[in-house]
Amino acid sequence: MNTRFHRPIFLPVLAALTLLCGCGERPRTYTGSASCKECHERFYKLWAPSHHGKALQPWSAELASMVPKQKEPIEAEGVFYQATITPERGWVTGGDGKEYTIAYALGGKNYYNFLTLLEDGRLQVLPIFYDVREKSWRNTTLSMLRHFDDGQTDAPVSWRDSMLTFNAACFSCHVSQIDSNYDPDTDTYATTWNEPGISCESCHGPASEHIRVCEAAPTNKPPKDMKIIGWWDMNREQRDSACAGCHTKGAPISAGYETGERYWDHYDLTTFEHIDYYPDGRDLGENYTMGSWWLSPCVNKSELACTHCHTSSGRYKQKDDPSSSCLPCHQQRVENIREHSRHQTLTCVDCHMSMNSFGGMNQSDHSMRPPMPNLSIAVGSRNACVMCHKDKDNEWALKAIQSWHPDFDKRTAPELERALLVKAMRQGDMQKLSAALAYISDPASDPLFVTTLIRLLPPVAESRQHTILRERLAKAVHPLVRSAAATALDADSNPADRPALFAALSDNYRLVRIRAAERLAALPDGEIPAEHRKAFDTAMKELWTSMNIRLDHWSSPYNAGNILMRQSRYTEAAEKYDRAHKLRDDIAQPLINGSMAFARLGNMKDAETRLLKATQLPEPSAEAHFNLGLLYGEQGRTNDAVKQLTRSLEIQPRNAQAACNLAILLADTDIVETFRLLNRAIELDPYNPRYVETLAYYYMQTRQPGPAKKIIEQAFQRGMDSRDLQIMYQQLR
Repeated sequence: MNTRFHRPIFLPVLAALTLLCGCGERPRTYTGSASCKECHERFYKLWAPSHHGKALQPWSAELASMVPKQKEPIEAEGVFYQATITPERGWVTGGDGKEYTIAYALGGKNYYNFLTLLEDGRLQVLPIFYDVREKSWRNTTLSMLRHFDDGQTDAPVSWRDSMLTFNAACFSCHVSQIDSNYDPDTDTYATTWNEPGISCESCHGPASEHIRVCEAAPTNKPPKDMKIIGWWDMNREQRDSACAGCHTKGAPISAGYETGERYWDHYDLTTFEHIDYYPDGRDLGENYTMGSWWLSPCVNKSELACTHCHTSSGRYKQKDDPSSSCLPCHQQRVENIREHSRHQTLTCVDCHMSMNSFGGMNQSDHSMRPPMPNLSIAVGSRNACVMCHKDKDNEWALKAIQSWHPDFDKRTAPELERALLVKAMRQGDMQKLSAALAYISDPASDPLFVTTLIRLLPPVAESRQHTILRERLAKAVHPLVRSAAATALDADSNPADRPALFAALSDNYRLVRIRAAERLAALPDGEIPAEHRKAFDTAMKELWTSMNIRLDHWSSPYNAGNILMRQSRYTEAAEKYDRAHKLRDDIAQPLINGSMAFARLGNMKDAETRLLKATQLPEPSAEAHFNLGLLYGEQGRTNDAVKQLTRSLEIQPRNAQAACNLAILLADTDIVETFRLLNRAIELDPYNPRYVETLAYYYMQTRQPGPAKKIIEQAFQRGMDSRDLQIMYQQLR
């Protein structure tokens, strides 16, 4: 089988804190939020009832008083569930008679999700929750469905899914100083934490030394060094990074983060290549705020920080006067808000930070961009106009805005252009590849959109693409862009990419260093230049640390398996892929890559078994059928190969690789279909020389030199070039 590996998978966000101390300093230890109360009573009283303070609550009479009784059972996965609430205890009973004790509750502002402790130590979100805003009990996973612009809706996951396991997915932002204590041998947890909720020390660091020096200081003479992390000393990047650990859809790359450190030294970020975002960067699923925040023109053109609007405990400072949050920058518009908005009662945030409910939570759009119905029409995203005027449509909203702002289309054209690029690249429309590369290469382009488009690029050896990526790795200002460029380069088979990756091993940000190390990891020791050896060894240690942070998540062994495959350590890679499949048996990628490992070992039986299993998963996998088709083709099982490649194209009609390989298999029996499929492959991916070479070959085989010459000349006109194309063209001339 000759196909590419799936790219690395990002882990859920992790925000655990570590104890840090300098050489010769006393160790700092956690003392608990109650230890802050004596000296900081006012702040303690503000924090204790806050949504940070109550991010996780053990069952109590107070909690029970906040949750009304459930009037009637609610169905989930064919079973009816009923919650019973008493001051002493809460529990949920299934129609099968099984009883689940409620140990903890998540949330409180918009919803209460309830956790039960299972025998294997998993704290599992229960199948029903209480919606605070709607004042009703609801099905948990049905509330999390995404509704796509083509009218389709997600299928709900099981409430027993690992995505709803608190220890595995959502714990790090709801408790303080946690140790999951996961045992990979038994697949069990013995999780512990210092205190529920986001504690004072989560944002200010361990308090033991702070308490010691303050108690030793003379009355009314505080020590010069307070031995605590003070937000008053931090710059904007540090403050926003402190919030971002929990408020991003990201992935940890280090063993721990402490307030004051930089986000990009500890996390990667999921961008708009993911289905949880609309192509214009607005939220479709659960995205935790910061992805859109970093997209905001207000943030990018000023010193605006999270703490302008929010306290460190998460409260909204301008709750009584929301429009004042836009001061002092937008004084004139705030004072003339009726004229600006064409509405009598709206505030700035109603239009620029519109609210949407997802998973029982209210999500506000922190990109602060104005309503853009033209983008809604183009890519399906929401806008405040029709979210409020539910009886109207986007065409109505667009017409109204165009009448108020004649330059609206011109001003929003760049937003529309980049959204359409993301949409096209998501769909595999390689006709837009040149435009995507142009956007990536422009230093003025938004870094989140640049990263998105880099992650959506096809893994080809086309020289122009690699030249642009090397330039972005070397010169892009944003570390996220540099990291994405490093991941998209190919040190294994493209030596020209190596110098830029070697240089990136010494980047100022850990994220860039480990992505460069990942792409260089398969090189033999003798090919690592002496001047980069120390940086390479250090970055490789950082890389393997990032791979081993979450051994309970399938992506950890999966990503490790990808590196081992590139290092030709196929037996070890197969073990990693099998481990990933054991952790997550409904996802195709570990099975597909595992089959490739066994194929490299010459074990075609196990390779076929894994691919067959991948083709039988509930979620159809075009790549599983594609790889199975290649396997059958290499074994000479042409009919079986044709069947699998045909199915791959049915699932993913824009799969140019499947079209090309199917065309080759059909060449002896249906040359007309071969020509059709190869022309389709070129249409789908006009910059891949293999498709042009193959089509030209079959034209030559059928004694049609004119069409062969024409198709090659058209490729040259598109800027394509390859040694084989040049040879074929010379033969034709």
